[in-house]
Amino acid sequence: MKKVFVAVCAALASMTVIAQTEDKPWSIGLYGGKVEAANDWGNKFFHVADGFYGAASLTVGRYLNRHFDAELQALWGRYGIKGGDFYATDPDFKAGMGYIDLSGKYKFIKDEEKLLHPYIFLSLGARAIYGLDAEALEYQTTYEENEGFNFVLGGGVGCDLRLSESWGIRYFVKYGYPFGGTADANDNRIGGNFNDEHLVHNLGVFYNFSFNNDKDGDGVPNKLDECPYTPAGVEVDAKGCPVDKDGDGIADYLDKCPGTPAGVTVDSLGCPIDTDGDGVADYLDECSDTPANVSVDEKGCPLDTDGDGVADYLDECPGTPAAAKGYIDAKGCPTDKDGDGVYDFQDACPDEAGIKENNGCPEVKAEVKKVFEKALNGIQFESGSAKIKKSSNAILDQVVTIMKENPSYNLTINGHTDNSGKADKNQKLSEDRAAAVKQYLIDHGVEANRLTSAGYGQDKPVDTNKTAAGRAKNRRVEFIVNFVKIVRE
Repeated sequence: MKKVFVAVCAALASMTVIAQTEDKPWSIGLYGGKVEAANDWGNKFFHVADGFYGAASLTVGRYLNRHFDAELQALWGRYGIKGGDFYATDPDFKAGMGYIDLSGKYKFIKDEEKLLHPYIFLSLGARAIYGLDAEALEYQTTYEENEGFNFVLGGGVGCDLRLSESWGIRYFVKYGYPFGGTADANDNRIGGNFNDEHLVHNLGVFYNFSFNNDKDGDGVPNKLDECPYTPAGVEVDAKGCPVDKDGDGIADYLDKCPGTPAGVTVDSLGCPIDTDGDGVADYLDECSDTPANVSVDEKGCPLDTDGDGVADYLDECPGTPAAAKGYIDAKGCPTDKDGDGVYDFQDACPDEAGIKENNGCPEVKAEVKKVFEKALNGIQFESGSAKIKKSSNAILDQVVTIMKENPSYNLTINGHTDNSGKADKNQKLSEDRAAAVKQYLIDHGVEANRLTSAGYGQDKPVDTNKTAAGRAKNRRVEFIVNFVKIVRE
């Protein structure tokens, strides 16, 4: 019989029906069955044709998890043996039996939607055998003398056939082993005082139900709720799980930073990760390793207020002018390669020590000044003309030498006249004479871009024009050395 039972269960185990025991954790069942006895009168286990002693029972079960249930059974029926196994004269033996126990069930099929669910169980309970009666006079007993009460250890197998979400058919066979063997009022038989065991076959229907179909109260039934323990008042989706509108893995009710862009890594509060703690999230931070407590801009990079390329927290010279860009050392200070006190970005001669008055270039040498003073009135022109007299070549050649030996010099050549004649003609003459000197220097090897010429006519006399000596001084060519500030990109 056991083999048939197991074979039937195994054959149907792959069939399914919609049933969610987890959603309906409670069950109640009603059963009818047959009680078989094994005691001092004999052993009638699995003797189908040897009399029928019926019983009815009620079960109340509680789902624990996908493998285990707990179940309470209460049974009332008849306990007996038709004829004995030891003597031909053995009478029929019968009694009443009341039984209650608590079972722990192990279910073999984890999937709750399967049609068949075979299981095994162990139980512990109590049994009362009462109203014992024997048909032979020598075994005649009375009610009061033969009441029997025992604790019983039990176990067995069963199988549920699910018909719907709530209803099913159940068969199970339960073996009971009592701690005591006098309930049958017969301890003098051959072999004497056997424990009064029983085997009960039960067949009936059960009904699964729940006292609360939505245990977390989120509006999604337990059987559909993938998040069955959502806190009260939390907005959920169709699956019963807390809403996560920005999809960052943190439910909205826990998310301190709603609206996080897709794909951004967040912390346990739903806020974008800020590894360096500068207040700018990593996905926006262009300087993700900023030291602690350093002020940063909107890109997460340390502030550089003066824009010199050195962050404020490292800058020993805050407020560096924008013009110094490109001429800043690692400490944020303007460089001065030649150490003359004039910063490179202002120094017209950055590789040669000079003076501030000359934009960082060396002071004009005394001997150069003497040559230029000599040249003031030493350069002669043909009368009323811009043609240089040959007598002037010597002094001009000295100027050429000076310019070649001092490549940092730039030279301004200014022409002047006295007030003889018309002013406009004097203006033109002064310009032409200055240009003639410039051309002489160019022709003798001085770079044109180092030379500038201009004429001022009679407008800038250095002496009186009332005397011949004064007018001679006013007719002059000036050489002015200047050190033009180098403009660097």
